[in-house]
Amino acid sequence: MNAPAELKQLLCEQWCAGAHVDSDEGGIRISMPLIEADGDNVTVWLKQTMGGWRLSDMGTTFMRLSYSVEFDSLEDGQRLRVIQQIASEEGIAESEGELFCETTERELGQALMRLGQAILRIGDIRLWTRNRIASTFYADLEAELREIAAGAQVQRDYVVPGIEDAA
Repeated sequence: MNAPAELKQLLCEQWCAGAHVDSDEGGIRISMPLIEADGDNVTVWLKQTMGGWRLSDMGTTFMRLSYSVEFDSLEDGQRLRVIQQIASEEGIAESEGELFCETTERELGQALMRLGQAILRIGDIRLWTRNRIASTFYADLEAELREIAAGAQVQRDYVVPGIEDAA
């Protein structure tokens, strides 16, 4: 028995069984066995080019983000820097809200996985709500203060007596 080879075959069969390939006006549409936060499959469109393939999300990632994040907040600041970092790490580009990459036929599978991963990672920016970030910041700050104070009493939400508007 060749366990690694058999496992690879099993995984390939199962992954491919979860992928759905069809065509529409956007090109060849692949619904990947990766799930978006709303329960839909990650979908990528492919178009053949002179040298290989162009893969695109057709703008769906930013469309989904716009449901929970102000689109203006994606055009500059920290969210934009994170999007640019993810795009760079995954080897994809972004133009006018469309995530895409171009690849050779030989590298098509890798490019598809990179774009799918980028779609999911960028989609997670919806988790960056003010309340969640503030809560995390204060929890991290408290932990750091307790470590720095090394045993001294740290009291959360302490108000110094005699100072106006200290609360």
